[in-house]
Amino acid sequence: MLLTGWLWCLGGGACAGLLAGMLGIGGGLVIVPLLIYLLPILGVPHELVVQMAVATSLGTIVMTTLSSTRSHLRHGQVSFFWVRRLVPGLMVGATLGAWLATQMNPQWLQRLLAVVLLLLAVRMLVPQRSGAPLTHVSKRLIALISAGMGTLSGLVGIGGGSLTVPLLQRLHVPIRQAIAVSSVGSLSIGVAGVITYILLGQQQTGVDSLFGYVHGPAWIAISMTSILFAPLGAYLTQQLPVNHLQRGFAILLVILSLKLVIG
Repeated sequence: MLLTGWLWCLGGGACAGLLAGMLGIGGGLVIVPLLIYLLPILGVPHELVVQMAVATSLGTIVMTTLSSTRSHLRHGQVSFFWVRRLVPGLMVGATLGAWLATQMNPQWLQRLLAVVLLLLAVRMLVPQRSGAPLTHVSKRLIALISAGMGTLSGLVGIGGGSLTVPLLQRLHVPIRQAIAVSSVGSLSIGVAGVITYILLGQQQTGVDSLFGYVHGPAWIAISMTSILFAPLGAYLTQQLPVNHLQRGFAILLVILSLKLVIG
């Protein structure tokens, strides 16, 4: 990989780590659009760019959430009651989402990513009302919901925390435990999705990589700086006006989603 490519990946990883630490968002919201524009420069065939961007994003999520999951476990915040109910569905869904992504037309997959970015941006910009608490939810329904969240995450390369945390809060799970369980869920999504993308990539004649659809050098470079900068982002949360930063990032997501649609 050229020096310019390394620098872009290192910078993108630093930005993703900072935002994850400051705003509690998944790095995939930054990394996937970055890679969609960067991978063609690195020589990736146009028809494989979107799938490789999603797969590589999930690979970086594995690295960042592995660290945060260990921290939550040490502090005893992980509720295994909810882990047992959510993680199997998230992993099955992520596997299905990864498979669907390799079958979809890249243009439609890019448009789906644009819609997801736009919806998440709207959610950041519009004040959220606390929904009515969910009670007496069956295990089967929880499994279906988690599978749906995992499928969407596997399709567009996000960790799923922006979906899991609100769900757990409506299920009366304390916020710290919800974040901890979400971290475990994001790690599970990343592992299941990455394994699927690697295995499917071995069958793809256009992918000449030991990592299948995962772009190895970009994955390593982005992971390095995102892990280093996430703690700095958490520190800056206490020093900067996070609400203004969140609005600014939401506007950036709107711009990115429009650019992805326009192409």
